[in-house]
Amino acid sequence: MLMAEKRSPLAAIVLSVITLGIYALYWFYSTSKELINEAGEDSSPALWLIGLFVPLVNFIVFWKYSKTYDKALGTDDSLVIFLLFVVIFPAAIYIVQDKINEELHS
Repeated sequence: MLMAEKRSPLAAIVLSVITLGIYALYWFYSTSKELINEAGEDSSPALWLIGLFVPLVNFIVFWKYSKTYDKALGTDDSLVIFLLFVVIFPAAIYIVQDKINEELHS
């Protein structure tokens, strides 16, 4: 069973906007840590967070996050999640958090 914190997807987006992206970084780190633990991977969410600030490396981080999301939650949505992170970050936040919350209730 997924060990994660239940968060409101809409609140995550609103807080990200209000804090000018600072909450989005916190959310990314927190969910990365939860998904990495669930997937049993040997990755560092802190390094992923740092990678977001490095041009081109951020695409690798988003791809790795998407693949870990698939592995941890048993989905096959990595390409969609990756594209959403790159193009419409708030939509990615909403979908990922909604799926995490859904897994917490099952």
